[in-house]
This record gives sequence, structure tokens and C-alpha cells, in this order.
Amino acid sequence: MRAIWRLLGYMRAHLGWVAAAVAGMAGVAFTSVLLVALLIPVFDEVLGPGSSGAVLEHAQLGKTGAAAKARAFENPTVRAVQTFIESAREGLRRHLPNDKAALIVLAFLVLVAKNVLNYFGHYAFYRAGLAAIKDLRDRLFDAIVKQSAYFLQQQPTAVLMSRVTNDVEQIRAFISDTFGYLFQDGFTVIALLVYVLSLQLHLALVSLLVTPAILWPVVHFARKMRRRSHQSQERLGEMNTVLDEVLKGYRVVQAFGMELFESLRFRDATRRHFRANLKARKVQALSTPVVEVVGGAALLALTLYAATLIEKGQMTLGVFTSFLFAFYSMYGPVKRLNQLNLAMQMAVASGERVFTVMDAPVAVTDRRGARTLPGVSKAIVFDHVTFAYEADKPVLSDFCLTIPAGKVVALVGASGAGKSTVAQLLPRFWDVEAGAITIDGVDLRDLKLASLRDKLGLVTQETVLFNASFRANIAYGQERVDEERLVACARAAFADEFIRDFPEGYDTVAGEAGLRLSGGQRQRIAVARALYKNPPILILDEATSALDAEAEGIVQRALENLMQGRTTLVIAHRLATVRNADIIVVMEVGRVVEEGTHAALLARGGLYARLAQLQGITE
Repeated sequence: MRAIWRLLGYMRAHLGWVAAAVAGMAGVAFTSVLLVALLIPVFDEVLGPGSSGAVLEHAQLGKTGAAAKARAFENPTVRAVQTFIESAREGLRRHLPNDKAALIVLAFLVLVAKNVLNYFGHYAFYRAGLAAIKDLRDRLFDAIVKQSAYFLQQQPTAVLMSRVTNDVEQIRAFISDTFGYLFQDGFTVIALLVYVLSLQLHLALVSLLVTPAILWPVVHFARKMRRRSHQSQERLGEMNTVLDEVLKGYRVVQAFGMELFESLRFRDATRRHFRANLKARKVQALSTPVVEVVGGAALLALTLYAATLIEKGQMTLGVFTSFLFAFYSMYGPVKRLNQLNLAMQMAVASGERVFTVMDAPVAVTDRRGARTLPGVSKAIVFDHVTFAYEADKPVLSDFCLTIPAGKVVALVGASGAGKSTVAQLLPRFWDVEAGAITIDGVDLRDLKLASLRDKLGLVTQETVLFNASFRANIAYGQERVDEERLVACARAAFADEFIRDFPEGYDTVAGEAGLRLSGGQRQRIAVARALYKNPPILILDEATSALDAEAEGIVQRALENLMQGRTTLVIAHRLATVRNADIIVVMEVGRVVEEGTHAALLARGGLYARLAQLQGITE
């Protein structure tokens, strides 16, 4: 229940609409009682004078039926309802030809009022519920986007997407759609229960004896539905994971001819989801028939008992009809309350998964008293840094590196040497385990994250473009765009020319992940984006490694424009792209083994010289 209370807490900001909804639903309950109470005069008066008397005469009851009716009206609740009805009838009599017409018109007006209140109550609840779900989804996204790399690498993308979409949708179905019935049906059941107890106590008590038989399947199916729903959502997350992997890696799948393998893997995931989902739906489908059969049997038994009361003259046909309709009117709300309970169990399961994501601790956060980074005036220093993604498997060991302000420092080495890890530690995507990284002598962990990352520009091998215009991609996150500056950045990145080749120019949408562009064009957009941000610190992580020679030459010139006057860390595999760096640092197994200029390292004849020889570089 903790999850439910927490979910409902999101409705606090919309209590006005909730109050309006509750008022409307209370009105539905009151008008429901009025409708069943109107059946007494309808059956005893409108069907013809003496109609109920004829039934009673047939039963040889004489005047005892009228006496029974009078006794029923002695109850304060019934008398209050009937007094309200008589007052309304009296007001309508003045405008209608007779009492029967007034009663029929009154019944119609009450029916209209009930449905108007029903519409208003549900609309108000829908609005409050949908607004609460919007708030929940927004906060869930905020929690995900603020998470560290520790968390995001442990959670498959498809699973997180399922939390934001499928799980929140399950919660929406409960809060926005189903939860409203808790008030309306709850009010209606209570109002009708009070009415039937007041109208015929003995008959009502007999009716309530069957209540445990109806409640048992409700509780039983609720427990089973919660377990089955949780299993179904887990299988759905597995299916989405397979789908996400195939869509992202479709080139590899097709290149290796693994379409059949992936199809079989997806079919296995869908089969597990089908079985889990079918078990959940089996429980859901079985609950309604069981409750309906039990309820129907109880209603038939009630009718037999009522027949004996009529024969004894303890109530009239009108009173019995009103009681019967009131009792039967409770069946629909009770049935929906059973479905509400099932929906609540599904929402609880979804809510627990959502809150697991929202409550996950963020590994990389601001320290208390963190300061703002003004820029770099001296150096960035990796001071005896040790780091491991997995325990006992260090990627960096006692790593030391100094990047002087305004200089270009390149990291080179074989794959797995730890170069990209260095690039991820500088923006604090991860925190070091030992040692420290400082900027002008200040530990990164003593700086505000937003301040640190605001001073960083990043261009990686896997360029990320958004499904937005070129303008929006270059001026990413900026509310106001300086058009002249934006175009100047695009020109410096050699992107302006191909952008203007598109009919809509800078307003052209790049497409999902920038798939409308070549790799070199995407990289030039990324360079233009970094130029527009104008950061003092720049990280280039294999920015040209995936490009052909022609595209690499263009992007390399764009990068040279970008690096001017900035403190730059370059991660490179191709040594030709970093030969002009101020300092080249050679890494091996997480440590610095050589350091110097291109010419000095070649002359030394060490690891750098061997790597250069392998790449055909001799001078």
C-alpha cells in the first residue's frame, strides 16, 4: 500500500479537481438512491390505482400490505428520501396534468441529473489523474536523466523505456480511469446499503449473509493477479531489450547473416511474454465470471426469501421492487470495485518498479559546499588515479597526467589501454576510486557538476544528433539563438555548405540519430555544436576514427579550428591525427609509459615508434 499512497501523493497538486470529482460522484450516489426509491410510487401508484392492492388481494393479505408499506416509511432514512420525492412531485404537479405525470417527469429529471453528475465527476477525476501522471512521468524522466553512468550501464535502455511508458501507463489506467470508481461506486454502495437496511431490515440482513462468499474470490484473485502482472511486465522488458539491441545493431545482424538467429531469440522472448501475459489474463478473465455466478446465486436466494415476506404481508410489491433494484444496483459497483482491486494490484507492481528507478541513489553528485569552476588558468592534473569498472579489474592504475592550460594533449595506445576511460573521468561520468583529478588545484569532486560540465565540450566517435533541425542541434539547449554566431560556427566546422544544400537549410530536420547525414557530416555538426558552446576545455574521443580519408581530412580541419585557444584532451587511434599535438602521451595497461612530442617519441624508438611504424608513419 505504500506505493499506492505515494502514487496518490501526486494528486495533491490537483486537489481542486479531485474535490469537484468527489462532489459529483457523491451526487451520483444520492441520485441512485432517489431512482430506486421512486420505484415504490411507480409500482404502487403509476401502474394503476390498486395495482399493488390487487397483488396483495391475490395473496389474501387484505390491508396488511399497506400497513407494511407504512412501517417501511417510518424509518428516518426512507422517510427523508420519500419526503424529498414528495416535495419535488408537489412542485411539478403545478405544471403537469396529474400525479402520475409528475412522478414520471421527476424520475426522468433524476435520471438526467445522475448522468450529468456522472459525466462531470469522471471528467474532473480524469483531469486530475492525467495531470498527476504527467507529473510522475516528468519526475521519472528527471531521475533517469540525472543518473550516473554507473546506473545507466546496468539498466538496459529498453527496460528504462518500459518504466517510462508501459509501467506509467498501468498506473495511469488505475489513477485516471479506475480509481475514480472507488469514490463513485463506494459512495453508491454505502448509500444503497443504508437505504436497503432502512427499507427492509430482515431482508437486508439475509442479503448480507452471502457477502463473504462474494468477497472471497475478490481477495483470492487480487493476490494472484499481482504476481502474474509482475511476471508479465518483466517478460515485456526482456522482449523490449531484444528489440532495442536488434534495431541498434541491425547492420551487424545483417552483415553476419543472423536474421534467423535474432528472429528465434525474439520469438523466445515473445513466447515467455505470451505465457506470462496469458496467465495474468486467465486470472483476470476468471475473476468476473466467478463473482457473477456467486452473486447471481445470492440474488436468486434473496428473491425466494422475499416472496415469503410478500405472502406474509410484510411488504408491498413496490417496496420489494425498490429493495430488489437497490440491491441489484449494488452489484455493478461491487463488481467494478473488484476490477478496481485487480487494477490496483497491477498499479502497485508498476509503481514499485517506477519508484525503484526514481529512488536509485545517484553515484556522482555535488558535494556539500561545492564551488563553481571559472575556467582553466593553470592545468588539469590526473594525480595517481586508479579506477575500475568492475572490482579487482582496474582500468587505470596509478595514472598520472598533466594537461597544461591552452595546450593540446593527445592520448594514444593500443585498444584497452584506458584512453577513453580518461575521457569519461574528466566530465565526472564516473568518479575515481583512488587519487584525484584537479583543475587549477581543485578536486573535480569539490566542483559543482553543472559548472564543470558547462566548461566542457565533447566530440566523440559516436556522434549524437537529435531528431530536430540543424539549427537546434548546433545550438543545443539554447533558448535564444544568435544566428550570425551559429552560421559562423557552422562555417568554421565546414558544415555550412552542405547544410545550405538542403531545401530548408538550417531548418532541415536531421532525422532520428542524424541518419539523413553521412558520418563526416554528422561529425561536422558535432564540431559546430562544440564551437557554439565555446567551452574552455575540449575532449575529442576518437572523433575521426570512423571516417574515410576524405571525410577525416575535412573533419580534422574543423577540429583544428575548434581546438584553437582551448585546453584540449585528444583520444586517438590514428597517430597521423595527433602528430601536431603539444604533448603526446602513450598509454599501456592503464599507465603512462611515454610522453613527448611526435618527433621526440619517434626518435626514442619506444612503443610510440612501433605503433607509428605499424601505421606507416616514419617521420
